[in-house]
Amino acid sequence: MRLAKTAEFGLPDKVGGPIRAGSCLVSGAGVFSAVVWWDGGARYALVSIADQVVRTMVLDELGDPFDAYDAPAPVLLDDGSFGVIADAGTLRLYGTDLRVQREMAIAGDEVLHRFARHGQRPRVFGHASRGALASEHVVVLDEPIATGNPRYLAFLRIGETSASWTRIGTLGPDGFPVDRFGDDELNQSPDVSVGGCIIGDAVGHSGSLLVCVEGSDASSVRRYGADFFTITRVTPDGSVTEPLYQQSGWKRLPGKHAINGKVTSSGRYVLLTPVFASGDWKGRQRLFDLETGEVLEPVLPRGAAKMRIVDHAGTTFWLSDGAQQILCAEAEGPHG
Repeated sequence: MRLAKTAEFGLPDKVGGPIRAGSCLVSGAGVFSAVVWWDGGARYALVSIADQVVRTMVLDELGDPFDAYDAPAPVLLDDGSFGVIADAGTLRLYGTDLRVQREMAIAGDEVLHRFARHGQRPRVFGHASRGALASEHVVVLDEPIATGNPRYLAFLRIGETSASWTRIGTLGPDGFPVDRFGDDELNQSPDVSVGGCIIGDAVGHSGSLLVCVEGSDASSVRRYGADFFTITRVTPDGSVTEPLYQQSGWKRLPGKHAINGKVTSSGRYVLLTPVFASGDWKGRQRLFDLETGEVLEPVLPRGAAKMRIVDHAGTTFWLSDGAQQILCAEAEGPHG
């Protein structure tokens, strides 16, 4: 799939780039929004691109960003508008001009303490929430103490004037090709347990949850790699269905392997972003087409070879260089 540039935007110099691809979303009105680092990482900010205009708004000061407990998480509401889960107890709704339209408290924080460790609940970590299941928005939460291996699916019900957490759960090893060590004797040791697999993304989609599961490691995937990657559906009762796409057996191969997955705001593609340059893809992104089941290799526009796709909506792909450059592109050919 060859992409052609249609627009390019520069973000303010103090923007350090999106905190992750998962922090970006496109609303029903086609407005691009992202949570970004600001001023060397001392703060978060919101970025909005609407009608060719770039707007930014600095959020609360972090202190030390590596010790900050919650990272603001964008949420796409049922009417296509844009909100932010500022922390586990606060939801703010914004206009395209990034002015706060209203703020509401999120009740039910005690629900999240089901998986608390050392008194700390699972943390909000800046991951965008798109799509609802049975009128509940699914929010991926990170571990309470360590960071970077999100394992929890929390469900948030949002009304006109109030919001509340309703339940939280994990995805256990059943239905996934867990192979944590690449050694059968080590994998079968009674000392090895998998409480919850790593959830890269989860979206309410066609009456089920569409999830990207990024392995089962208890340690940092970005440092040590993962054992598998799966795109699958999870039924409302929690059953894992046949995978739509899967790679496994990585711990039995040389090098480190891992993929970050993100369902695009359009619901058409899953972005497949290798964490390492090992493997056949050599670190280059792929797109899994949910309509056709194809894995597509995007050919990025001239001069954008080092950029990454961070979302897709309508016919537009949104790319970021991880810093101040945002680019729009469209596909040339039948996959637009």
